[in-house]
Amino acid sequence: MKEENADDQQIAEEAELVAAAKRDPAEFGPLYERYVDQIYRFSYRRTGNHADAEDVTAQTFQQALAALPSYEWRGLPFGAWLYRIASNIIYRRGRTSSREVTVEDAAVYARSEDSDDDPADLLDARSDSDQLVEAMRLLPADQQRALILKFARGLRNREIGEELGRSEGAVKQLVHRAMINLRATLERSNVSGA
Repeated sequence: MKEENADDQQIAEEAELVAAAKRDPAEFGPLYERYVDQIYRFSYRRTGNHADAEDVTAQTFQQALAALPSYEWRGLPFGAWLYRIASNIIYRRGRTSSREVTVEDAAVYARSEDSDDDPADLLDARSDSDQLVEAMRLLPADQQRALILKFARGLRNREIGEELGRSEGAVKQLVHRAMINLRATLERSNVSGA
């Protein structure tokens, strides 16, 4: 209950900041300060380098400021609109497709406790990786994507929700179901392969 009140208070405060910025663009600063680091991190994860992330961040806030007079407050965090602008910029730049993680990329991992020069460890790691790739391919596409975004790209459930157009709770459930299905698939393949 206390958390709900804090969220409501934060939304109300943000609505006031947006209204002030719409009246006077010089009042945009507090909104910028509130979201600049988040938009930069979001952009960096999708572009893969600092220069592009800085460009996308700058363009996001320039476009937001220019479009602010037509922005309609709908009770959602202002950041949701900023994330959408940043996503569109990145998409137009063609960066998302070059950073997209495939199932094969998600299966590449380093086992720090194993030696890189021990052939048995390398074969074991390759076998585990191949099994993981095959098991992930058997998952429904939305579950594959959720796992890749969560574990290969390191996104939080809220960020995954933004990418997939789902709520944070729906993403938690999707990841949970994917992990259950993946575990069951791997266990079946270990039993049949043993």
